[in-house]
Amino acid sequence: MASYHQQQRSIVVATAATTSRAEFLQITLAAHGITATLSPRAIYPSVDFVEGIGVFVGADDRERAAEILKTLGLDSRVPHDAGRNPFCGHER
Repeated sequence: MASYHQQQRSIVVATAATTSRAEFLQITLAAHGITATLSPRAIYPSVDFVEGIGVFVGADDRERAAEILKTLGLDSRVPHDAGRNPFCGHER
């Protein structure tokens, strides 16, 4: 799980409906040399399913991570407000 400070400097490149899918995306990016973190899980799993679990990467790795996921056919739903902090909604 990423700390609040880490997420302030990170960008969401994908979302996943399940923890296992989010972890798979995280491991896939790690295999390509990109460090990814996941958003904190909700208390109720159904909330994660609806809102999705964010897969965050550093701003410098955003384009490369998105391209890797797309090339491998693993690109996931990216929220329309991906440039915003998921906790407070402010622009990053």
